[in-house]
Amino acid sequence: MISKDDFIRIVRDLRLPMANPDLENDFDQAISWRSLHLVRLFVAMQKATGRRVSVARLFEERTLSGIYGVFAEPVGDSAAGLDQEVA
Repeated sequence: MISKDDFIRIVRDLRLPMANPDLENDFDQAISWRSLHLVRLFVAMQKATGRRVSVARLFEERTLSGIYGVFAEPVGDSAAGLDQEVA
């Protein structure tokens, strides 16, 4: 599990656009993210949490809060699209 503070730090460390720390802005509107931004965050989150999540699940989310929720779910929660913990 990862805290929201750690998640925000990862986003900022990657120098990804983030309008504000509430994490609720839609990628295509307020913060104008591209798919490459999502992939960079996806890789960083997998490294930080040691968890593998399906790429399809990642692209279903429309906000940073949604992505945080995917990685914050308990391991083995199939509804969250988690595949496995990385050994």
